[in-house]
Amino acid sequence: MNLLKGVGLFHFAPLSAKGARQILPLVFCWWLYVVSGVTALRYLTVPMFSVFRRSTTLIVVVGEFFMFHKLPSKSCLGSIVVMLIGAIIAGATDLTYSLPGYIWVSVCAISTAMYLLLIRALKDSTGLSESSLLYHNNVLSLPLMASYMLTATNEVQTVRQYPQLNNIWFLLFLGVSASQAFLLNLCIFRCTTINSPLATTITGQMKDIVTTGLGMILFGDVQFSSKNLLGITLGLLGGMLYSFFGYMERQRQKQQQDKV
Repeated sequence: MNLLKGVGLFHFAPLSAKGARQILPLVFCWWLYVVSGVTALRYLTVPMFSVFRRSTTLIVVVGEFFMFHKLPSKSCLGSIVVMLIGAIIAGATDLTYSLPGYIWVSVCAISTAMYLLLIRALKDSTGLSESSLLYHNNVLSLPLMASYMLTATNEVQTVRQYPQLNNIWFLLFLGVSASQAFLLNLCIFRCTTINSPLATTITGQMKDIVTTGLGMILFGDVQFSSKNLLGITLGLLGGMLYSFFGYMERQRQKQQQDKV
């Protein structure tokens, strides 16, 4: 980010003590959602993880009501109900049942929702741009994530023992992966601040369709029953309906604004 700022492609405010105190809750929520998400995937299959992550949408709806006094349409709420029913059926019939996995994915859903809501709230309250919020979040979360990695995991030892560590192609793709993570986070910030936390979750539902499909095909840890598949399908259907109704609602609002 500093490199992009140096060549004039990126602009953000310098980090201050006051700004750091204001966004500490955002930093903690980001750290918690990353750690809980990675941990949940140790216990759950990718399709099950994706299904339960959709409960983030309901938490965002509740959060937007209390924080911004906004409610989605009845059709969007109906889609959320379909998603939740799918998650309940999928969880109740999961042949790879894992209580720790369900606990961690619940923590992930709550922290993700709080992260999205805080992005919007802090932009309004601090006056910082999404670029500044992203930069401050990254700088402040680095020592937190490093401390966790050094004290609670064996990541450093595992990396040192990785046989391809000095392979130029591995390092190249690692750099590409890191840059994509930065781009993803930037897009999340921009979508949330320009649109809303709910709009970000809507686009995330479409991503989960691809994630669930690939997870069923690429990994060998998926065990299905007919009821479990029904639950996952309902979750996907709810996500698709939610995205469709959300998009149509925003188009109607845009047309009304254009008429005015």
